[in-house]
Amino acid sequence: MFQNIRRHQKWLWIVISGLVIISFVWYFNPNNQQGVSAGGDVPAGTINGRPISLGEYRDAYEEATLRYLFSYGEWPGNDEMTRSMRPVERETRTRLFLKEKVKEMDIKVSDDAVAQWIAQAFRDRETQTFRKASYDNFVKEVLPRRGLEVRDFERFARNEVAFQHLITLASLPGRMITPQAAEVRYREEHEKVEAQAVFFSASNFVSKVNIDPGAIATFYTNNASAYRIPDRIQVSYVTFDLTNYFAQAEQRMNSETNLSQRIDQIYTQRGTNYFVDTNGMMLSPEVAKAQIRDEVREAYALIDARAQANKFMEELLELPGPRQAANLENLAAARGITSKLSQPFTEFEQPPGMKVVDTFSRMMFRLSEADPFPDEPTIGEDAVYVAAFKKRIPSELPSLDSIRAKVTDDYQRQQSQTLARLAGNAFHNTLTNGLAQGKSFAEITREAGYTPLALTPFTQTDRTIPEMEARQDFASVKNVAFALGENQTSGFTTTRDGGFIVHVNRFLKVDDATVKAELASYMETLRRGESSDAFNDWFRKEMASANLVLATDKEDAAAMEQ
Repeated sequence: MFQNIRRHQKWLWIVISGLVIISFVWYFNPNNQQGVSAGGDVPAGTINGRPISLGEYRDAYEEATLRYLFSYGEWPGNDEMTRSMRPVERETRTRLFLKEKVKEMDIKVSDDAVAQWIAQAFRDRETQTFRKASYDNFVKEVLPRRGLEVRDFERFARNEVAFQHLITLASLPGRMITPQAAEVRYREEHEKVEAQAVFFSASNFVSKVNIDPGAIATFYTNNASAYRIPDRIQVSYVTFDLTNYFAQAEQRMNSETNLSQRIDQIYTQRGTNYFVDTNGMMLSPEVAKAQIRDEVREAYALIDARAQANKFMEELLELPGPRQAANLENLAAARGITSKLSQPFTEFEQPPGMKVVDTFSRMMFRLSEADPFPDEPTIGEDAVYVAAFKKRIPSELPSLDSIRAKVTDDYQRQQSQTLARLAGNAFHNTLTNGLAQGKSFAEITREAGYTPLALTPFTQTDRTIPEMEARQDFASVKNVAFALGENQTSGFTTTRDGGFIVHVNRFLKVDDATVKAELASYMETLRRGESSDAFNDWFRKEMASANLVLATDKEDAAAMEQ
């Protein structure tokens, strides 16, 4: 859902990047004299007990927006994901910490290293050569529209290189794995077990369940909480569909003289590998650019749809008298717009018929009949919605007769699982007695009327094997098998579906030739993983000890409580 929302909204910066500049956090706005004095002597926060100046914060924030651009191919926007996850604010905090550590460790970055980083950032994906035209356009056109200068980008690039040096230093413990230790890990991970198993699936016992009305009634009573319907609400709403604004969008696009160049620029920026069909096949440049053009059209349409939704909501909020959902319905009728009443939905359900973000339901649940309107229209996947809280439907327990079919299915499923587990435990007793008499696992299994399943030899790192692709308990089978020795049999292990018993025939060691051929590559992969873990551990510990506190933290905490 979020990806679809972002697909519609991320093109806003293409359309209106020359008109709109995303603000810094409100507190740090230089024009906000309540938060910052004219002299700028109020710190933005503290780190290691020293104050963080507003300049430091602004530099880190600017760099965070650039990091977002280089990570996602777009400026951070005002979409639902950016508002809820706040990636720029989180990146700003991270950069303040990392820059402090760079100073502390006296890491120096040469101009040549910065130039090399910039050349790498603007290289052609196919020829791997520096694209000077793209760089010039970036510093002369893109940065100024964002209120940034070349020196801001160069500072960002220098810090990126410094951070890479810092990460390398903090990751060093992970590079210390010796070839001998790596070989032990390799042999452990690539050793295979040859085993067979007997499964007791609930589906094989469904026909043996006695459907007794009295037992079903008791089951319903004992599990009443599972059938209780939680509180639900209904909302009245109107939609401003994007398709209604496509014609206007086309007119705007046709009037643009540089649209084709901008589409080409974005196609190049994203890279050819970005554009694939449903089968993962790369799209031709023509098809990919047509896709980009459609997204631009949707972005234009979204602007117009949102403008109309805002206008409608302004009129709605200015109506005299108490605020109520009926106001929305009446205004819609007066404007010739069709209003709709949603089907009841819970706080964590998607409202039927409304393609909105996942947070919409929770937001509407915080409203009431006396306070029915959210702060602003909701941007959906293919429309903008203006909604109003209509009514709340209290939690209720449906009668047994109204849901008898579901209760009967649940009862039958539970009983069949119980029968499967009883059969598994009974067979395990038979198996234990038979093994004590010197019989083989296969012989005992056949005598009991079961067919053991021969499993394809597997390692501890395998996620599935052909015989288990339709089952969800391979991880359990794997753990049980590797806890056994050769020619050993497990106890009965219960699963959601019933249970199983595993018998290990033997372990298959990896041969020396394979170890010799693959150890170097494996060791490098292992070191990368260990280095990542080492850096993450270092980062968590050092970040905690840095005691980084920003002036907005209290405001954020208060917002989280609301």
